[in-house]
Amino acid sequence: MQLRFLGAEYACQWPTVETREGEVVGKYRGVAWSTRYHSSTVAATAPTTPVTLRFMGRPYQAQV
Repeated sequence: MQLRFLGAEYACQWPTVETREGEVVGKYRGVAWSTRYHSSTVAATAPTTPVTLRFMGRPYQAQV
């Protein structure tokens, strides 16, 4: 995904999260509402990379 803020461009890679459908817990306006379960191992293995960003002309480091 390409992001742009005040003329500076950033590239962002969002991690994929595996989900699986759970049981139906209710209905809202006639549509079934169910829970979803997320795998907890994806968040622990998602890589973080340091990125140099700028705010009001000053660079700073952030983890993406």
